[in-house]
Amino acid sequence: MRGGYAGRIPVVEIQQEASVTDSTASSLSETDVGQRRPLLEVRDLTKSFGGLRAVDHCSFQVERGTITGLIGPNGAGKTTVFNLMTGFIPPDSGRILLDGQDIGHLRPDQIFARGLCRTFQIPREHGTMSVLENLMLVPPGQSGEHWWNALLRPGLVRAEEARHLDKAREVLEYLQLAHVQHEYAANLSGGQKKLLEMGRMLMADPQIILLDEPAAGVNRTLLQSIVQNIQTLSRERGITFLLIEHDMNMVMSLCDPVIVMSEGRKLAEGAPDAVRNDPAVLEAYLGGQYAAAAG
Repeated sequence: MRGGYAGRIPVVEIQQEASVTDSTASSLSETDVGQRRPLLEVRDLTKSFGGLRAVDHCSFQVERGTITGLIGPNGAGKTTVFNLMTGFIPPDSGRILLDGQDIGHLRPDQIFARGLCRTFQIPREHGTMSVLENLMLVPPGQSGEHWWNALLRPGLVRAEEARHLDKAREVLEYLQLAHVQHEYAANLSGGQKKLLEMGRMLMADPQIILLDEPAAGVNRTLLQSIVQNIQTLSRERGITFLLIEHDMNMVMSLCDPVIVMSEGRKLAEGAPDAVRNDPAVLEAYLGGQYAAAAG
């Protein structure tokens, strides 16, 4: 079942004809440009809280189809950037672009509907609902949300709920949570709650998922399952990931590229090995300890 769900990749078949019109050529050119464009981009982003500049003219890009790491010392501004990108707080200045479209002025639900989804450091499950119900809540615009559909179009509501139920069960099977589907979400372990959050994101058919410390509070066995799921979803479904993480072993083995933030700004970016050996990055993490060792 794991392969069955992850392997559902939208495929667009292009039939070539002997002659191609100018309009078709133009359309293909625009498609090529879209594929080369970064999926997510922040430009000169700033955010202050009182006298504290949490994000200070920060700019970076997340390329389509990548698993990008966002690391930095505590207080570097990483989670604030996540909150800005997902509409939980407004930026003071700068732009946030999703697939070339400015989303900096949108509400969280509008950004979510465009395919940018996130998890949190501390999972936010609906604890008194079952694991399965947590997933079935996610798809937006459900017919059953309106009383008149339940009253006048019950067949439509039942058919839609049946589709959501089938999808939710497939997602739980893929994440190896099917055995706890009827359990209250509050009773799950920390690692299972992280998997549940990922499952909720998958119910929304996302373009990109922002993961905020997915390894925090997770045992090594479940962490390996999370890593494998991220790799499979990226490879087989083309989902882009941007993740904040303090587990450097996980970041260096999973992410490429890696972006480093310090004091609200982008400090460095590159392949894992290059970032790991960057003197500026070592200085930001180790401070005087690095300077003394280097001297």
